[in-house]
Amino acid sequence: MTYDPYALAFPAPAFTVTSRDFTDGEALPDSAYQPHNESPELSWGPLPEGTRSLVVTAFDADAPIPGGLWHWAVKDIPATLSGLAHGGGAGTALVNDLGSTGYAGVNPPPGTGTHRLFICVTALAVESLEVPEDASRALLNITLIQHTLGRAIIVGTSTPR
Repeated sequence: MTYDPYALAFPAPAFTVTSRDFTDGEALPDSAYQPHNESPELSWGPLPEGTRSLVVTAFDADAPIPGGLWHWAVKDIPATLSGLAHGGGAGTALVNDLGSTGYAGVNPPPGTGTHRLFICVTALAVESLEVPEDASRALLNITLIQHTLGRAIIVGTSTPR
């Protein structure tokens, strides 16, 4: 469990993201698991100067499939917000790797140990990111490069149940 999906990502200045639902590096709440499928509360800031919108993604780097598993992607979150409430609700949710729109709860398979869910908030210099709602996460991440002003990451853990 040493793979960091952001270690080789394009560089971006850091800002802070926290959650009232879990502590960085610690267990996600039960509500973040399937079948509840409720995204955790997130708070961020201060945002980089010039931020016009945000993107939030959640990636399980330890999923036992090549390339990991994208649980969540939301674009066009207004820069006027200082976070997302428990269960999300702002911006435009994109289709995740499980084929649903919005947050798909964690559900590590038996025998796969502890998984890390990297929740990333990316500050952008544009109000709207021009990607379709069914865009792949690769296309989303490539499109982010030219507009990124900063990045904040918090990691929650999950275990098979």
